[in-house]
Order: sequence, then structure tokens, then C-alpha cells
Amino acid sequence: MYAGGMPNRPTGPAPSVRLATELDFMRLLWAVEHGLQKTSKHMARHIGLTGPQRLALRLIGQFPAIAPGELARLLRLHPSTITGVLTRLERRRLIVREAHALDGRRAHLFVTAAGRRLTRPIPGTVEEAIKQLIARVGRRRLAVTESVLTELAATLLNTGARRDA
Repeated sequence: MYAGGMPNRPTGPAPSVRLATELDFMRLLWAVEHGLQKTSKHMARHIGLTGPQRLALRLIGQFPAIAPGELARLLRLHPSTITGVLTRLERRRLIVREAHALDGRRAHLFVTAAGRRLTRPIPGTVEEAIKQLIARVGRRRLAVTESVLTELAATLLNTGARRDA
């Protein structure tokens, strides 16, 4: 029992409950989000990087000299959201930010030697779990999933934009 007298919730698979399709889909998305958070915390404890930090590091390694704004677009995030991730990677000396030769307001990002050691495949990371999943489900099912999630992301962004306007 929880301290407040609430019963413990089961941690295994959800019981067979009939829900409206949108509620069941939301429940699944939150289970994925929970799994991402849990794995990210595990990564932070074991390799010293969260899932978002490692993704940013790997993308900087894949695209040397990428600008922070371009990295944000690649990650589909607002530029202000990526700032904290980049700051933490810089503090740990996993990346360096070099000023643009002609425009000091612009910068390019590079992975350091220490950062490169953390870009190799490492068991227990989000991308390794996804890599294994893709091997099991195949590219066709992945393409359908990507299509649905892309449409969902756009719908959610549009819904928020309409409400904020």
C-alpha cells in the first residue's frame, strides 16, 4: 500500500479493459514515454548520458560542424529546448562549440575525442532497443508506425498552435 492508503498498482501488462480507441492509444503512448524516461535514467546512471543527450551527441558526430539551430530542426525541437542539452555536453567536454569564421554570432558543433567514445553502440541504450525492435518488426511495419507518429506529432503541434493563437 502507498502511504496514503492507496493500493499498489500492478506493474505488469495492463488488464484487458475495453477503452475508447483514442484512450487506449494514449495509454500506449504514455507507456512508450514511460519506457523512454526509464531507459534514459538507466543510461544516465550507467553511461553518464540521458537518451536526449546521447541522441544529440550522435547526431553531432554524424554531422560535424552542424549549427545548434540545425540540430534543433533535425531533432524536431525548439532551439531553446536543445540549449540545455548542449550546455551539459559542453560542460562534460563531450562537444565543443566553435564560432563561425565570418559571423561570431553563429557556431558550429563538434564531438571531442571523449565524446566519440560515447557514440559507439552501447547495450542498454534507447537506440539499441529500437535497433533490436526494427530487426524484429521489419522496415514495412516501421514505415507505417513512422507515418502514424509523424501525423500524430503534426496534429498535436497544430492543436497546440491553434489554442495558443
